[in-house]
Amino acid sequence: MIYLVTDSTACITRQEALDLRCVMVPMHYILDGKQAFQEGFIEDSTAIKERQRLHEFSTAQAPTSAFVEVFSQLKEQGHQALCLTISSRLSGTFSNALKAAEEVGGDFLVVDSRTTAGAMYLLLRQARQMLDSGLGLQECFDRLLQLRRQTYTIFTIQDMDPLRRSGRLGYMRSSVSTLLNLRPLLTLQDGSVVSHSLARGKQDQLRQMVLGLHGKPREVIVQHCGDEEAAEALAQKLVEKGIQVMRRQIGIVLAIHLGLPILSTAWLSAQPV
Repeated sequence: MIYLVTDSTACITRQEALDLRCVMVPMHYILDGKQAFQEGFIEDSTAIKERQRLHEFSTAQAPTSAFVEVFSQLKEQGHQALCLTISSRLSGTFSNALKAAEEVGGDFLVVDSRTTAGAMYLLLRQARQMLDSGLGLQECFDRLLQLRRQTYTIFTIQDMDPLRRSGRLGYMRSSVSTLLNLRPLLTLQDGSVVSHSLARGKQDQLRQMVLGLHGKPREVIVQHCGDEEAAEALAQKLVEKGIQVMRRQIGIVLAIHLGLPILSTAWLSAQPV
């Protein structure tokens, strides 16, 4: 059997892991540099997020040893695996997974998703569909390298400081740095966080997130952490345009890097735009 393997920034539930036949390797987060935790399935992180003490936490990538353990168990059971990780430009997790696959040997291929969260979940879902249709490990790997170019994410945050402190901020226009009264919209471009646009107030923010969709997506993931009202309003705007919407939560590790609240859209286009 060919299993999927991913890290916890895919923000999947236990049931989704079962349905996708996917093994989730947890990222780590640390309180005050002392107390360490593992990020679990998305339903496990709600209580901590609600404390809104995210500035007290730092994060650590999924270690090589964790991937070695997963790959070794799968190899012993005679399975193959296709591993999909958070963008290598946001985390060292891809590199760790690649090292683990080389160390363990066997039929394990690792894909740098060049994305995270909802878009990574969409890639996992596509991978499972391809595998279930009879595609082999290498062919599915090759197709995912192409398909990742068709993933798109737009997200907005309240405060740029957490993202700046994380060191994961790509090229940004100076206006995003200085005009704090505006709401920045950001996107992932080839795996890096870059500026998308600026919105004047919450309503303009929602409007621009809807206008930012391209590639005629039939389904859009609306993903959030905090501000349930804004997520509901965005989902409703998309539904009114005839777009199928899936609501999802954002996990603790991404929330630590982005601050609260977070609101995002993710989708797959029919072809690269």
